[in-house]
Amino acid sequence: MKLGFIGFGEAASAIASGLRQAGAIDMAAYDAAPAESWRPRAEELGVSCKASVAEVAGECHVIFSLVPAQAALEVAKQAAPHLSEGTLYADFTSCSPAVKRAIGDVISRHRPSAQYAAVAVMSAVKPHGHRVPLVVDGDGARRFQAAFTPYGCRIEVLDGKVGGAALLKMCRSAVLKGLEALFLEALAAAEKMGLADRVLASLDASFPEHHLRDLALYLVERNLEHADRRAHELGEVAETLCSVGVEPLVAEAGYRRLARVAQVRAALKQRPEDVRAWLRSLANAEDA
Repeated sequence: MKLGFIGFGEAASAIASGLRQAGAIDMAAYDAAPAESWRPRAEELGVSCKASVAEVAGECHVIFSLVPAQAALEVAKQAAPHLSEGTLYADFTSCSPAVKRAIGDVISRHRPSAQYAAVAVMSAVKPHGHRVPLVVDGDGARRFQAAFTPYGCRIEVLDGKVGGAALLKMCRSAVLKGLEALFLEALAAAEKMGLADRVLASLDASFPEHHLRDLALYLVERNLEHADRRAHELGEVAETLCSVGVEPLVAEAGYRRLARVAQVRAALKQRPEDVRAWLRSLANAEDA
């Protein structure tokens, strides 16, 4: 089995590293980012670097798509005409059930013999690597489970049409990304007067069993690293809620906050050195 990664960022490299340690897997990868940002990491893991989506799609028996959610459908369109007979295409992106179904339609239309696994990643990948909990649906879900469980992957198959696993992920993200937006907004406001630590201490006092300070700082730090991606995911959440008949009043407001935060992050000339510097940047941006 040859495994191909389309997109080789933090999540893909963590999964590849775990699979490499778990057994000998022939792996290849392509990423649209500048080569210096991903090729050294891939080469260190023994992953062969390819020059295009088409090259990975044509050479590999299993494809893992780990691109930004907004690129997932376009990448599937690029890959589908080049897939070999019987290829398993697994989409790991955090997108709505409708987009997951559209990706499956693209794959089946171009290569009817291919199978599709719509993968929902149910935790941050980096602490777990290839053992991150996954929920999967699609006609290739059982094959995906059978192929990667022996390497230590934690895969739950969700029976039914494509979209159930994505809805599960989107509802989870509604809570976590919504909390992220809320913490960013409140702590940036508190930071204006040097009160962020007081707010965090008060939260911990209100919920002494749950350590909200740690959760708040973890989410703010994750936002610093991936502001744009996390904003887009909450936008996907809002669209998903609409599609099932729930008006996304809270999710839309959270999306607007995360989108504004992502704009601030993109405008900064250098990365803030820590969470507190990031909050100061956000507070200053509100003043501006």
